[in-house]
Amino acid sequence: MKKLALVALVVGTIGFAGCNSSADKNGDGEVSVGEKLDSTIETVDEHADHMHSEVDQELEDAEVKLQQAKEDLDAAVAKGDKEAEEAARKTYDEANSAWDKVKGAVNKAGEKIDEGANNALDATKGAAERTGNAIDKAVDKTKEKADDVNDALKK
Repeated sequence: MKKLALVALVVGTIGFAGCNSSADKNGDGEVSVGEKLDSTIETVDEHADHMHSEVDQELEDAEVKLQQAKEDLDAAVAKGDKEAEEAARKTYDEANSAWDKVKGAVNKAGEKIDEGANNALDATKGAAERTGNAIDKAVDKTKEKADDVNDALKK
């Protein structure tokens, strides 16, 4: 379930980053391809950082629970209470198992976050490059047409 939520968040982030139109960095009222690319990169980085902090928090919470279970087990052993020790050992084993699962999930989530952010950046850079190429072609064609008109006027 958490993986599905993570994937949905990454996809939403990519969509948000792609649709964000408040990228006018120089305040001229127009957003250039470069400004849009910069804004998208910043947005993706911010969302990736946020996701990393949430994942780190889950890892820290699991570690705290494991440490508490270890302390409870040590206290039960020190008391010599076999029933309490058995219950504490079971709790410790469960916390340790949960810790291992969270570590595995955190590693996978971190990789997916980075992969999603990198894919979004690559797609945005590709789109910016294609847009730049289209602009260059349009400029070249416009120059050709202007030259043709200039030649026609000279005749």
